[in-house]
Amino acid sequence: MSKKIGFRSYYENEKDEKEQEKQNELEKIKAEQQKAIANFLGQNYSPIGSTSAKCFKTTDELIYDLSNIISVRPTELAKQLTDAGYHVEYLAGQPYWVMYEK
Repeated sequence: MSKKIGFRSYYENEKDEKEQEKQNELEKIKAEQQKAIANFLGQNYSPIGSTSAKCFKTTDELIYDLSNIISVRPTELAKQLTDAGYHVEYLAGQPYWVMYEK
């Protein structure tokens, strides 16, 4: 029985553990971002409501509103809005999220 002797496998295991820790930390940060976005949307807007409370917001306007709370990418915000039940309407060729103020 021959067994390889060396430190490479130890180094690779340590490297894998560090990468896993970084991945876990990134997932934790992403979950916190999603929670912050959901809280903001839940406190201020609803995907359904009366026409008197209807408002139209662009993704950029929402990112600006969120900028004091958290930094978010437009694609992440759009995915979360879609998952929450919001939809887009085009006015004069510009896409707007249809929202109802609370």
